Amino acid sequence: MHAYIVSGGSPDDWIGKMLKDRSVSPHDTITIAPDGPSVGIEMIRPIAPLLSIHPVAGTRRAVLVRQAHAMTIEAQNAFLKTLEEPPGDALIILQTDQPDALLPTILSRCQLVRLAPTAVDGDDDAILLCSKTLEQLRESSFGKRLQIIDTLAKTREDALTFVNLAIRALHPNLQTNGVAKLLRNLLATRTRIMGNINPRLALDAAFSN
Repeated sequence: MHAYIVSGGSPDDWIGKMLKDRSVSPHDTITIAPDGPSVGIEMIRPIAPLLSIHPVAGTRRAVLVRQAHAMTIEAQNAFLKTLEEPPGDALIILQTDQPDALLPTILSRCQLVRLAPTAVDGDDDAILLCSKTLEQLRESSFGKRLQIIDTLAKTREDALTFVNLAIRALHPNLQTNGVAKLLRNLLATRTRIMGNINPRLALDAAFSN
């Protein structure tokens, strides 16, 4: 078995080459992607039995998990069993821009591949705006903070979008006072939101500690 975590850049190019180099046909590739905001355990459990099936068009089977950071903790634990007891010569690829959101036990069993970043229109502006919002949230009073959170978390999807962007914005500033703690809080907040905790309450808790 070969297991990879692919982060950044243009992952489809790398993934396509990897599948071709390993003689994996599209017919023998299982692709998992979030159903809504998360990847639940019910999407992960069938992977091991499917990987055990003999390939129909290539020499091996593969599983590709898109946005692997969206796996719930229960889903990650279930996926860990596949990594610990891999079926045959399977190829496993986890695609994510947030490998830090994966369990350390998963990270330790996969080879991390960081691709060169690609420019995205408006990406820098979005991160800059998010950084300013983070500062407002950290410095505002309780009442003002709730007002800001209300605009960020109108829906669960909006809240997750903000949290994911905030995590990206914080990473380059980990040495700044208090940033590492806030990053840990936001990672926990994302898990809570995906676990159906009220997104407004989850976000407020991240900035209250």
